[in-house]
Amino acid sequence: MEEKALHIGEGKVEVLLVCDDSLGDIHAPFYKWLLNEGFHFSGYHGNYGCWWAYVNITRREYAYGMPGVSLAKPFGNHAVTIEEFFTIYSIFKKYENKEEFVFHSERFDYDNKETEGETNVK
Repeated sequence: MEEKALHIGEGKVEVLLVCDDSLGDIHAPFYKWLLNEGFHFSGYHGNYGCWWAYVNITRREYAYGMPGVSLAKPFGNHAVTIEEFFTIYSIFKKYENKEEFVFHSERFDYDNKETEGETNVK
């Protein structure tokens, strides 16, 4: 099955469950932001006024929440706020178009001090 034809809960599931009372409105700024960022809707239905949405940053898709139904198991088994989503998204956005272990310009250069504000966990 072609990846683009999959719904949010099909295939390899890697969703963030985002929660905010604004998400009950189909015209919420967060949905507009997702569309502007190149995400596409891949849900099964319209918006039932739920305060949550499923977002897959790998496949760049989203779906509205549905009362009493879990469309996909969220990453980390918990919801995040919109602000927390933006933090997570920005981390992965900086690695866009880089190979899996390239942090700056070459493989395994994670300890290169090019990144501001990094702390080492010991």
